[in-house]
Amino acid sequence: MSTVYLLKLAELAVRGCLEVALGEVDLTRSQFFILLLLKGREAASSAELARALGISPQSVTDLIAPLERGGLIERRQSPGNRRILRIALTAAGQKVFLRSAQIAAQLERELLADFGERELKTLNRMLEKLLAKAQKHVCHPRFRPARASIGRRRGVKPATVRRRKAGGSIP
Repeated sequence: MSTVYLLKLAELAVRGCLEVALGEVDLTRSQFFILLLLKGREAASSAELARALGISPQSVTDLIAPLERGGLIERRQSPGNRRILRIALTAAGQKVFLRSAQIAAQLERELLADFGERELKTLNRMLEKLLAKAQKHVCHPRFRPARASIGRRRGVKPATVRRRKAGGSIP
């Protein structure tokens, strides 16, 4: 099996384990990550959370609605711009986050229990190296060059548009 495929399988398995474990505090994995992002800051906008999670602002809105109904977060107007709502953890949200972080840490200990200290250091070093390489790669969304709007159609890559204009064949 390819390394990337094994990484994906491991990610899916860990995500599933985390989803089940967080059921104890009635959180989804995605809601846990929202609380995790909010824990380290006073408040954040939906757009900031969306960028950090790599999802759309609408998806953030869908994720935070049950958190707000449950009293774990609150939305406040931004002091600098009344049109922007800032999302913050409540005291109840802090407690649920702390418990969910304990659950996640326990799960991590269980999943990594068969690894020695050297193996874990090596694994972390390799994953950090892969992450850095992938983030710098031209395929990564943050590093894609801006597309020209002339002749651009939805779903058509710029190179394809250039080949069409030049009369070249399209694979």
